[in-house]
Amino acid sequence: MATIAQIAAELGLSKSTVSRALRGIPSISQETVALVREAASRLDYVPSVAAAGLSTGRNHAVGVVVPSLDRWFYSSVVSGIDRTLAALGYDVVLFDLDHSHDGGKRPFARSLLRRRVDAVIVIATVFTPDEFAELALLDIPMIAVGPPAVGLRTIGVDDGAIMAAATNHLIDLGHRSLGLVGGYDSQSLTVYSASEREHAFTRSALRSGVVVDPTWMLSGAYQSGVAQQVVAQLYASSSWPTGLVCASDEMAIGALYALSRAGLQVPHDVSVIGIDGHIYAEAYDLTTCTQDVQEQGSRAARQIVAEIEGAPAPENFEPAGFELVVRGTTAPPPQVR
Repeated sequence: MATIAQIAAELGLSKSTVSRALRGIPSISQETVALVREAASRLDYVPSVAAAGLSTGRNHAVGVVVPSLDRWFYSSVVSGIDRTLAALGYDVVLFDLDHSHDGGKRPFARSLLRRRVDAVIVIATVFTPDEFAELALLDIPMIAVGPPAVGLRTIGVDDGAIMAAATNHLIDLGHRSLGLVGGYDSQSLTVYSASEREHAFTRSALRSGVVVDPTWMLSGAYQSGVAQQVVAQLYASSSWPTGLVCASDEMAIGALYALSRAGLQVPHDVSVIGIDGHIYAEAYDLTTCTQDVQEQGSRAARQIVAEIEGAPAPENFEPAGFELVVRGTTAPPPQVR
């Protein structure tokens, strides 16, 4: 008895394509559908999941609400979700809020209803009370990935803990003047992670007697280009910190570029640390506190499918893990070498 994976390997197709072809999804060409069905018959494939769907009324589709696909974090979570759902025989119904505005409104709940989904995974999105009430009418399993969302169980890292680890790394190296590149991501419209990370930075600094000048608390908007501008302005002044803690790797990459343009050497003159484990962090030799974003999406997908298929729904989840990865952008400050 063959599996979807075996049919995919036989034909040189992805498991997602085979799954869609077996269910006659319109986006799959008739030639591919015929090829897949012939192989399924020849290899004695038994569509147990699809057959179960006929009796349970399931659609074998999960709605994924994402602020945008233009950013690394969001697209990485979606990648983890899609890969896992395909392996489990489920389709992704993607709702990109960056392209869904209608006169200032985001009619995602009505769209999800029209597209017949069994559950919803929400990525780093804040809902208005009216939007959340609309979502609640779906009466299906829902999980958030990323920053906590009011009313939803969340899979994500502990923002306070990961920022404390990043800040303490520079403190442990001997830095006693630190700056923060933070702000909030206007695309996701969530300020929770930004606020938690800023507060954790301030708490860690104060506990260690570290100097934090208010003018060293910068808003980089979680974007490399914005971070580059504000860091360039800071290091053009006469007083600046020896260490920069960036609330995301994207902002850290922007900071590195600005420091280079200013003629400063990293880490000889300034140490820089980021957070998240961006795909380009290693290429920039960036010290960072890394989290496995794709695995968080995969974890959410596995859990949501289990709940669709009758497993009990936990009230909350343990925070996702993270790891301090020390590379070449951090070192003791000049005065303690």
